[in-house]
Amino acid sequence: MTAPVPPRSFVGAFIGIVAVFALLGPPVGGAAFAPLALALHAPAAPDAFALAAAVGAVFGHWLMLIAAYAVGVGPAIATGVLFALWDAAAPPNWPRALVAAAIGGVVAYAVALRFAAFGSAFDMMFQPDAPTIQSISLTTAAVTEPVAHGTGLVRAFAASGAVGGLVSAMAASLLGLTAPSAPERAV
Repeated sequence: MTAPVPPRSFVGAFIGIVAVFALLGPPVGGAAFAPLALALHAPAAPDAFALAAAVGAVFGHWLMLIAAYAVGVGPAIATGVLFALWDAAAPPNWPRALVAAAIGGVVAYAVALRFAAFGSAFDMMFQPDAPTIQSISLTTAAVTEPVAHGTGLVRAFAASGAVGGLVSAMAASLLGLTAPSAPERAV
């Protein structure tokens, strides 16, 4: 006879999962952003990387970590909350880390859409005759160009959110915060 497993506390697991996502998501996503932007051939990437390298050389890498937390802590917490709800509701053998990656990518893409809206507002505020379509086109690819006006950066941002979600979910699983999978039966 095996002893029954006591039920885990939803509130404790929820707080733990959200804390892991808030702590690990931004630095992992920030570290994944640069290689992903290079891999996705973002046309604006060389300028962005040159600026990041100059700032990193002057102020150190901790400044980039602060920027990653400033941009990424909100989406990481949102991803953690949604993942904790998924973890509590999903059957034992359903995927956990892959769902966290999908949630992280979708949340990061939603944040990128918000940044595009802010960009178009700043275009209108500082240059009333500026074409606002450039800021809005950051999120959609043009038909004639494979990667249009920074779409690679948006894709890299969403992919880095997915990587942050995946790594955070794996860490939460290693810490025992996620629901245990059902034991396999011998056939």
